[in-house]
This record gives sequence, C-alpha cells and structure tokens, in this order.
Amino acid sequence: MLKQDTFNYPGLDIPYELKQIRGKNVSITVYPNNRVVVRHPKRVSKTFLGNFMEERKAWVWDQYKNNKANNPQKTNFQTGEILPIFGQNRKIKWFEDKDSKLIDTEIIFSNKGFRSQKGKENKAKSFLKQILLEQITPIVDKTAAKLSTKKYSVKVRTMKSLWGSCSPDNDLTFNLGLVHCPDFVIKYVVIHEVSHTKEHNHSNKFWEIVNKLDPEYTKAEKWIKTNGPKMLCYLN
Repeated sequence: MLKQDTFNYPGLDIPYELKQIRGKNVSITVYPNNRVVVRHPKRVSKTFLGNFMEERKAWVWDQYKNNKANNPQKTNFQTGEILPIFGQNRKIKWFEDKDSKLIDTEIIFSNKGFRSQKGKENKAKSFLKQILLEQITPIVDKTAAKLSTKKYSVKVRTMKSLWGSCSPDNDLTFNLGLVHCPDFVIKYVVIHEVSHTKEHNHSNKFWEIVNKLDPEYTKAEKWIKTNGPKMLCYLN
C-alpha cells in the first residue's frame, strides 16, 4: 500500500477509503463491518475512477444494507449491551466501586475516574486488551520455546481485517477482536503467527509447523471463515 485517504462515497452517505496500490486493477471491497475500500493503481485517471465507482454504487449500497441488517453493530459499551468475550455472550455492566472483571455471563467495567463516553470506551478497550494479553502471552511463550524462537515481542491493537501479523523482526501483533473468539481460535491464531518466526511465508514447510503444533487447526480456520468477519464488527 502506498497511500490512503478517506472520503464520502459519491451519491451515498457512507465513508470509503481510497488506497493507492502497486497492482494494475481497480477494485471495491465492502467488509462485513461496512468498511468500504476502493483500491487503485497510481496512474488511474479521476474520470475512470469516478465512472468505476458510479457503476458499482448500487452494489456497494446493497452490500452496505445487508451488512447493517445481518451483522453486529459496533459496540457503544453501554450497560445492557451483549458482547461476546472468549466465545461466550456477556452482558455489559458498569460500576464505579468495582474493578473490571468477567463474572459468569457478565462483563463488569469500572468507570471510576471516567465520565465521558470516550473515556469509558478507552477504559473498556484497555480492559479487553489486558485480558486478551493474559490469554495469549502464555501461548506465545510456550510456542516460541518449542520453535527455539528467543527474540520476539507481543502487542495487541485494533485492526480492521487482519487477525495477527509477524514482522521480519518477530514483532507479533494480534487483533483486539480476538477477545471475542473462543479459546481454540485464539490458540490457532497465536500458533499461526509465532510459526512465522521460523517461516515468514505460507509455504508447505510453514503449514507443517502449524500442523505439528496444532493438529486441529483446520477447525479454527473454518470457524474464522464462518464467524470471523462478524467478530471484527464490534470494535471497528
């Protein structure tokens, strides 16, 4: 990716991202969370791009409406909202005199010291990041030890489409959206990314490593294919 800007789609009251790419083709993607991305090569004319988007306007609108009707909406972290955490639906509750924690079918957020909606959202995301790190760090460490990977780092952040990534320097980054997924899916994504510390590709050798560490990884892949897009709607 070379360049990215955000605009409103012509004739539709929805935002879209304009991304310059190294490829030769123009494309439009509408993600399940209604993120709209228009990708184009550097030398495409504004006239061609405008005509391309106009021709696909009806399709974009249909996808947008379908996602709105069938996929989860972005959470506002309001009391009573249902949020899946580690594969289990939990009702959100806010208390000033309690620490943030998971209790049975509830997720308790502490709003001590926070009054604004933005402050509460940041507090909630911070707690989600904390519990996800607590979940994935032992798996990362155990997997890295099996692969004799000594140098690596781990962080969690919100990502729009990727579940995880591994840089050439073994910096492992995981999508905060994993906090919504069941344990076996989290385990697979972690193993997948840590395996990249040995094979920075998706070669047969890479998949041999993954299969050895997680023989049932295809179960997680099927779950992600079916449910993953919806899990990315809550925080994006």
